[in-house]
Amino acid sequence: MKTNTILYPYITALMAVLVITYLFLLGHPNIADTYKIPVAVFSPHWKWILITAFALTLILEFRIYRRRCKSQAKEITHFKHQVEELLENKKQIQARAHVYAGHADKLKLFISDKLIEYIEYDEKFLHFKSIASEVRHNGVISYDKIKTVLTEQMEQLDNFEEIEPLQSALESLIYLWDLLDLSTADNIALHIANQICESEETIFQSELSGDEREPYPSQNVFTAESALDKSLKRCFGVTLGDTDYRHISVDGHSQARLSIKPVDLLLGNENHLVLALENLISNAQFYAGQRRYRQKHAGIAIFLDQLDNFARFRVFNRGPHIDSENAEYIYQLGFSTRRRREHHGKGLGLYFVNEIVKGYDGKLEYHNIDNHNEVVSLRIETTDGEIITDVIEILIDEEKPLCRKSGAGQGESQQEWKFFGTVDNIEITHRSDQRTHRIDGEKLSHRDLIYDPSQPSYPRWQLELRRKYKNTLLKFSPLDISGVEFELRLPTLNARLNGELLSPDEETMEHQVSQIKARFIDQENLKIS
Repeated sequence: MKTNTILYPYITALMAVLVITYLFLLGHPNIADTYKIPVAVFSPHWKWILITAFALTLILEFRIYRRRCKSQAKEITHFKHQVEELLENKKQIQARAHVYAGHADKLKLFISDKLIEYIEYDEKFLHFKSIASEVRHNGVISYDKIKTVLTEQMEQLDNFEEIEPLQSALESLIYLWDLLDLSTADNIALHIANQICESEETIFQSELSGDEREPYPSQNVFTAESALDKSLKRCFGVTLGDTDYRHISVDGHSQARLSIKPVDLLLGNENHLVLALENLISNAQFYAGQRRYRQKHAGIAIFLDQLDNFARFRVFNRGPHIDSENAEYIYQLGFSTRRRREHHGKGLGLYFVNEIVKGYDGKLEYHNIDNHNEVVSLRIETTDGEIITDVIEILIDEEKPLCRKSGAGQGESQQEWKFFGTVDNIEITHRSDQRTHRIDGEKLSHRDLIYDPSQPSYPRWQLELRRKYKNTLLKFSPLDISGVEFELRLPTLNARLNGELLSPDEETMEHQVSQIKARFIDQENLKIS
């Protein structure tokens, strides 16, 4: 910072010397004659000019002196304030230093406690591994004994009703053993992959030996429908044979929507896939039972189809969306999004699912499903010749869907039509896709539900039909489809035998190879430079 210094009045001093010399010469004319100074210089006119110049110089430098004195006084005051602030900051820094020192001591104690806990955890983990190995050893013996007894009992019986409970017990035993086998494995994904490799080797050996009696060993090959059937039985208590392949109903209440299409055979242990599907469906059941996400129509949707050479399972639940912050943690062991009140997830379900999918060389993804605005044109034709035409707008208010007739005021939870006679046909057109769907009234019962035909996976609305005497009541209700869909893709048997496992990940592999190649090029450039 530049300071205002007070300088010596050099100009005033020089002018004073000049005035004194001039006055001295005026009092001693002999000296002026000796030095031959012109007489005109000593005229009164020059004397007053010199005195005036001296006075002006004196006044000017005095004013400069006063101004610099004031500036210097301000600077001194400013410096005093800076010193006071510095002292105050120093006191604050000292206080913070004491606080941080206390925090550092607490942090040291915390770290030392955690280190002790981790050491104890490692010891417990090693102890658990020894227990797990002992459980596996004894479990194999017990499993073989019980399986042998059940198998012998079933061979001695001829009545199906007597064999069925034993068969069910044997399947439960095998499922329990497979679950125990996975939970005690050091690496679940690698353990499953090794079993699948052994199954592939068995198949190749069967083909090389020319045994055409059975194309694939039955114990290594299963259908996706069978795995889904067992998962539904464990979660809902029903099988695909008890459903119409569209809905799962328990005690007259719709529990889930189904859509099942033919899928090629799969290779591996069927119970591993059953465990994965059971975890996803159980997770969907948890949210379907929560008051916040509960609704009249089924809040669970299960779909099975084939995409290229991959069997694709999709399980939709009405739970909260997965944000980007939790996206990388949802498959980690111990992480759970169920952190509310008495419900606390153990963080095992999605971890097991992810490990099983990795073992199958598959893919596990999630998709957040949102509600959207829509406009639906509805044309109802009755058997009495009456035609009702309305345009329904589906609106989203605070993330909840409402509906209203075109041009009406606020949105409502439903719209109703009441008329004489019965429905001859209904035509429904969505503005988003401009597709018209026609529903024949003869195929409708007295009490029926019609779901969005343009989006059967996640119907955006339902149309409830009720016939009573000569009247018919129609209710249009928008459905809340907000939730999360987990998509599980597993390679089929043909994909494995044809070596097409890496096809879905070619772009990822190429990207990784290009990254590795770029690192080598950068290192070479550094060496050259």
